[in-house]
Amino acid sequence: METSKFLDFETNKVQALTLEQLRNTARENDIYGKPLKGIYHFELLEQLNEIANRYNLNAEIWDCFAAQNKDKTACGVVLLPELEEKHGEKAVQAHVLRRIFANIRLRNFDTDELTTNLAVAFHQKGIEVGFGNNVQICHNQTMLCPSQYASTYASERGAKGEKNLTIQEVIAKVDEWLSTAEERITAERNTIKRMKETQVNANTALQLIGMLTAMRVKADTKIKELRETMVYPLSNTQINSFTEKLLLQFKDNNELTAWDIYNAATDLYKPTSMEVNNILPQNRAMCAVLKQFFNIED
Repeated sequence: METSKFLDFETNKVQALTLEQLRNTARENDIYGKPLKGIYHFELLEQLNEIANRYNLNAEIWDCFAAQNKDKTACGVVLLPELEEKHGEKAVQAHVLRRIFANIRLRNFDTDELTTNLAVAFHQKGIEVGFGNNVQICHNQTMLCPSQYASTYASERGAKGEKNLTIQEVIAKVDEWLSTAEERITAERNTIKRMKETQVNANTALQLIGMLTAMRVKADTKIKELRETMVYPLSNTQINSFTEKLLLQFKDNNELTAWDIYNAATDLYKPTSMEVNNILPQNRAMCAVLKQFFNIED
């Protein structure tokens, strides 16, 4: 990886980077010279790593991505010409990065299939952190426990009663999760076991797809009588991809499991294929729907 400069974000809207590269990017401050979001992105990752180390958890930055986004008024990446002139064309130091997604892997509870993960989304709206199992081979974060999610902002479509947390409250939540990490991961893996034991035929899967489509329509419709405020698990484009994945799998199998279906969704929850601020909330919403639909208790 070239460490002194980035590729063109206009051509490559999502790029992998290291923590060291993140430290070297231009810092965005408020009028008082303080971090615009209350903390720099690299500082947040460093603090979460420190908490993991305190609990003797084997932590590493597994993935880290910077993303450009469609909003021209709040761009995810800004290239500063005066710093580019000083440090060179496309230099790391000349970039302001506002849209970061990172996976902090905790190796202590690894199996052949699963690892443990802190997922961190840092973006224009705020900061989100989620904790749970992660599928090793495809880096699919799971959100099997709704309470293991913390955010400094409440989505306009978020769950009722959820409040904005301060950065320190988010960090305190992570500390709480990691202090009992093994217990939490074990509980999640019991849920995964039940999902793997839940057989699903094609007709049932199609009923689920219909329900997910209806949820998306009710959330986006302009008809007041139909509209419901919610985070839907899949956008229209994602529903198409999700349906294709399942249809292909059913060509080779008479039945899938609820875990197979969840993994078909989590394959879509990546910074390379969706907006960073939607990754964790949609993943969380999908897990809640599946657990209710298939009557899978925690």
